[in-house]
Amino acid sequence: MTVEVAPAHVALFPAAVRNVLVVVNRLQDFNSIASMLARLHATEEVRIHLLAVEPPPTGHAMQFLRGIDVKKILREDGIKRLRPLMERLDRADIPYRHEVEVGRWEETVTRFAQERCCKSIVMGEHNARRLASLLLRHDAWRIRTRLVKLGFACELL
Repeated sequence: MTVEVAPAHVALFPAAVRNVLVVVNRLQDFNSIASMLARLHATEEVRIHLLAVEPPPTGHAMQFLRGIDVKKILREDGIKRLRPLMERLDRADIPYRHEVEVGRWEETVTRFAQERCCKSIVMGEHNARRLASLLLRHDAWRIRTRLVKLGFACELL
């Protein structure tokens, strides 16, 4: 008996492609992340997902934001945050997909990684700023702990 897989499913999830999630924030060194992604792209076939997570406004803030398209503003802020890395990847001719999600940071990253079956999550570092590197490592630890609790295996880079 031959099982046929729908072409759309094969296009979205080819077996030989590793999904890599890059969580973008203001603390990272984009040059080192772009270099890491270039090495990954050169050695194996990867699908790169860039993600910016924007926190939702609180209920009190929403009272002052009536009549304003908050989702549009948050999306534009997320794109601004993604732009430096997107420009570096464009120059290196590395394909990627980008998304801006609104939600609680930790939950949004873990949900996104699970939905896209990401085998790796790139948090990055900032070698010139020790506090930034410490915060990034702490965030990576929180994400890893949450993924382990959910039973999802994923390496953090």
